[in-house]
Amino acid sequence: KFQQKTLESLIDNRYNIILKSRQLGISTLTAGHSLWLMLFHKDKNILVIATTQDVAKNLVTKVREMHDNLPSWLKGKALEDNKLSLRFGNGSQIKAVSSMAHAGRSEALSLLIIDEAAFVDRIDDIWASSQQTLATGGGAIILSTPNGIGNFFHKTWIKAEEGSEGWNPIRLHWSMHPDRDQTWRDEQDELLGIKMAAQECDCDFISSGRGVVEGELLQWYEETYIQDPVEKRGVDGNLWVWEHPDYSRDYVVVADVARGDGADNSAFHVMDVESATQVAEYRGKIGTKESGNMLVKIA
Repeated sequence: KFQQKTLESLIDNRYNIILKSRQLGISTLTAGHSLWLMLFHKDKNILVIATTQDVAKNLVTKVREMHDNLPSWLKGKALEDNKLSLRFGNGSQIKAVSSMAHAGRSEALSLLIIDEAAFVDRIDDIWASSQQTLATGGGAIILSTPNGIGNFFHKTWIKAEEGSEGWNPIRLHWSMHPDRDQTWRDEQDELLGIKMAAQECDCDFISSGRGVVEGELLQWYEETYIQDPVEKRGVDGNLWVWEHPDYSRDYVVVADVARGDGADNSAFHVMDVESATQVAEYRGKIGTKESGNMLVKIA
């Protein structure tokens, strides 16, 4: 039933993000959805991106095997058929590529599939580069098990749960599988270890990943201390101030300056020396000269 409901969501929503447990058949379901798009619609262009080309190729292989097992009257005429792509005579095709920053920058896409998105390097750049190709009405399916917090997949999932930016969240917990019970789940702790089992089975962002600081501590800190700034300054509004200057106190400015070509953010923090409290922060894409001037001014 959860697979049927997922399939209906893929059809009804343009952007779908799937937070899933392992071995629920969702990659196979996505392959079936892709093949349906290709056979029953003209000129559908589907791109599959994964951590490596081999992983992306696996989904194309599933599509090919499904097509091979269809009755002859339902099959499409294959004009191109290799390990990385399949193209039919009606103009529809599917391709597999590895995770490069420019991977999504190609001809107009009907569907972008990013498999194991939480583990894909530079996925922010990939998503940004794909926006122009999806602008003509294409959709996206981003699926993954969790891999810690703060990455693109986690942030996109949070936005989807909040109902922003048009994302449809689909959460598939291990307990949805009809053949799994608590005994099976307990065995996963033994086989995978507690941390990996939380990642692979529980859809647990906090307990998954390999962060330097434990996710539980970060969550506690966020719930306890995070607050909105009292003022946002600067031409881009990215200078956030939590406390106005007290000239009887000492502060330290700590900066990390980017190259200034717009590919990365420059940032700085202002800390109250005595209380070790953060009182201001900047994060934005500006030139090195502008960054230097801002640091002198803030100091």
